[in-house]
Amino acid sequence: MRAITLESFDKGPTLQEDIPTPQIAPNEVLVRVQASSVNPVDGAIAAGMLKDVVEHEFPISLGRDFAGVVEQAGSDVRSLSEGDEVFGFIPGMSPKVHAGTWAELITVPESIATRKPENIDAASAGAAPQAAITALGALDALGVSEGDTILIVGANGGVGSFAVQLAADAGATVIAPALPADEEYLRELGVSEVLDRDADVAALVHERYPDGIEALLDLVSYAPEGFDTHAEVLKDDGRGASPLSAAGEGSERHNVGAVPSPENLQRLARLFEEGRLRVPIQQTYELGQAGEALRDLATEHTQGKRAIRVA
Repeated sequence: MRAITLESFDKGPTLQEDIPTPQIAPNEVLVRVQASSVNPVDGAIAAGMLKDVVEHEFPISLGRDFAGVVEQAGSDVRSLSEGDEVFGFIPGMSPKVHAGTWAELITVPESIATRKPENIDAASAGAAPQAAITALGALDALGVSEGDTILIVGANGGVGSFAVQLAADAGATVIAPALPADEEYLRELGVSEVLDRDADVAALVHERYPDGIEALLDLVSYAPEGFDTHAEVLKDDGRGASPLSAAGEGSERHNVGAVPSPENLQRLARLFEEGRLRVPIQQTYELGQAGEALRDLATEHTQGKRAIRVA
């Protein structure tokens, strides 16, 4: 089968044509992958940025998200059967970096795959899981509800595009710093007020909301110092969240991550079924172009997700 693999940190990801078909364990399903996407963690793995954090086993197959069709189910699998259309994602570091989804066939535990809603296509289902569930976890931690105002920094990216929709759906007022080219895109997702990204964002928010706002989702800061700069806009009891471990400590500071649990995947599926969430795809790449997709994610401006067509 074909797969995108990483043989070492010194070589870029390449398309291999003769990868052996993986064998399923009793609790796993064999999935023929139709679609995936690019996430920042893929670039971090390929660049060796995580080599001192978690064990890596080469060759590494890149890719986290997947949508496809079950070809075989293990003897202990109960919720899925051959022919089911499924989607989900593989955690990036669980328990080591090795398996990925940029491959024609993958094996995954039954617990991290769920049935794909009929009203979305494979491309959308394959682009969404990790980013959307990260956004769900962040909004849950922040407890955003009707009447709240939330500042989402990095709203144009994959996680941000889902977070904007979820916050607006909850009845919150969403404000976001962005480039002029992003304004139409963000307003269509649910942003109420677009701020100049190159200005002093905290000062602009204070000017409009002198008493502060209720919530902050910071998707761009990699250290508490950057997060704290954005958190200046919060009320004394305001809540802040980061998926990059930048929120620091405190009862209303939340470092969040994506967990591909059955509950989270089924919740995401219901949001799609109810038409409350859509998947904005900026560009689609063929499997052999995955390396190009990684470069584009790192070097080009993003609006939504970059999808990978596997089959």
